[in-house]
Amino acid sequence: MPPRKKPTLLAQGKPRTLGGTKRAWRVRLYAPGEGSTSYQVMFRSPTDDGQPWERVLRRASTETEARDIFARAEAALDTATEAPARADVRAARTIRMLGEEYIKDSHERDKHPRTIQGRESRLNAHILPTIGDVTVAKWRVEHSRKVMEKGSQTIFSTRGREDLRGQLAAMRKLAWRLGWLDRSVDPLDGLEIGRTTVLQGATIQYVDPRLRPETRQVRAMADAADKLCGPDGTDPLMTRLPLLGTKIRVAGFGGLRLGEQNALRAIDVFFDGGYLHVNGSWTTPRHQPGFRGPVKNHVLHEVPLPGTLMRDDLLPRVKELLGLPATTPLQQVINAQELERQGRADLAVRAPDRSLAWWNYPIPPEEEQWLFVDTATGLPVKPELHNNRWHRVRAWVDLNDPDNAWPRTIVYRNLRHHAATKWFHEELGESWEVVAQYLGDKLTTVLNHYVRAGEDALRGSVNKLAEL
Repeated sequence: MPPRKKPTLLAQGKPRTLGGTKRAWRVRLYAPGEGSTSYQVMFRSPTDDGQPWERVLRRASTETEARDIFARAEAALDTATEAPARADVRAARTIRMLGEEYIKDSHERDKHPRTIQGRESRLNAHILPTIGDVTVAKWRVEHSRKVMEKGSQTIFSTRGREDLRGQLAAMRKLAWRLGWLDRSVDPLDGLEIGRTTVLQGATIQYVDPRLRPETRQVRAMADAADKLCGPDGTDPLMTRLPLLGTKIRVAGFGGLRLGEQNALRAIDVFFDGGYLHVNGSWTTPRHQPGFRGPVKNHVLHEVPLPGTLMRDDLLPRVKELLGLPATTPLQQVINAQELERQGRADLAVRAPDRSLAWWNYPIPPEEEQWLFVDTATGLPVKPELHNNRWHRVRAWVDLNDPDNAWPRTIVYRNLRHHAATKWFHEELGESWEVVAQYLGDKLTTVLNHYVRAGEDALRGSVNKLAEL
């Protein structure tokens, strides 16, 4: 019987003495031998128990795939990273598995629960049903186009489609980082979303001035909420939120996000300074109890409020929460607040977590001194219930104060836009840098939302032409 012909050597790497061997070895690539159709890549790889390195064989069905394994094995040995996986392991790395890694990575990076839930929703609704079984190594732009086509059937906003494409881009980046997808392959190359028409000098994030409520409208809504939700209110569905009017004023003149409003406590109000210390956000994940978590972007900020709002609305509520009589002088209220803060600071010092301070020391939610609560639960209101009551107030203003009616196109969160533009910037004359600090946002974000390049020049030209 004639001897079997040895496979042809197609490529070999640099000499190495890794793994405790005295004789140098190389990564080698062989063509299919007699009676075989598989290319072979042979090299050495470290073992988990510290024993001498073991010989590793990786097979490939094409020369292109084999040379890719050869190159990755060389790179892994040069950088002391993980060696190329077996064919069965690579085949098991599907988009579904990548999605699991993506959600796991989101948890490890301490993303907000609502953010993670949004990612899970897009993954389960659009990505996995379309390309869940596709191997990550074979992920191409035609697969990404299928995802976007499926998403366009139920996602009608440009922002929603951008979020879906952004999630695909994040998963692509993770696949590159894990080594599941070759960096020379871009499964989003050429995947375009229809461009959004924007106003001259504005960005796609620009908030149209028509969506920024007027101060008179903010006051009308707050006054209506006082009437409907206060102690004289007749509708029990409304009186569950007794301080909704105050909450509207805090949003309209302080620019706090809804989660930040819900997370306010008696110790977060600084009467001697005339401001709120915004240091947390109340989060209500789906099918889970709510909790007080960090403020968005982990940026603590201080927000000034009108003196009348501090004295007439917040001061009586803080006295009630601290168990003080209604006639207690202001200085005694401030002293009681500081005593409470110091007590929490002392507890934080003794806690093993060194990141704790008076403002984030964990207190059971049912024992916390919340400014705004749902009286049925004693906890901050859920967003769905809050929005329901908000629309009831808006409908009342439409009927009883039509001159200050709140347009349906302007939603509750647009109170933040009023605080930024109509109040902080125009009424108080603050610069955009200061406005960004009050909002807890980056300056670029605020400028993109509220500033349109060339707007002042346009007004000047219009005024000049009006006289011609």
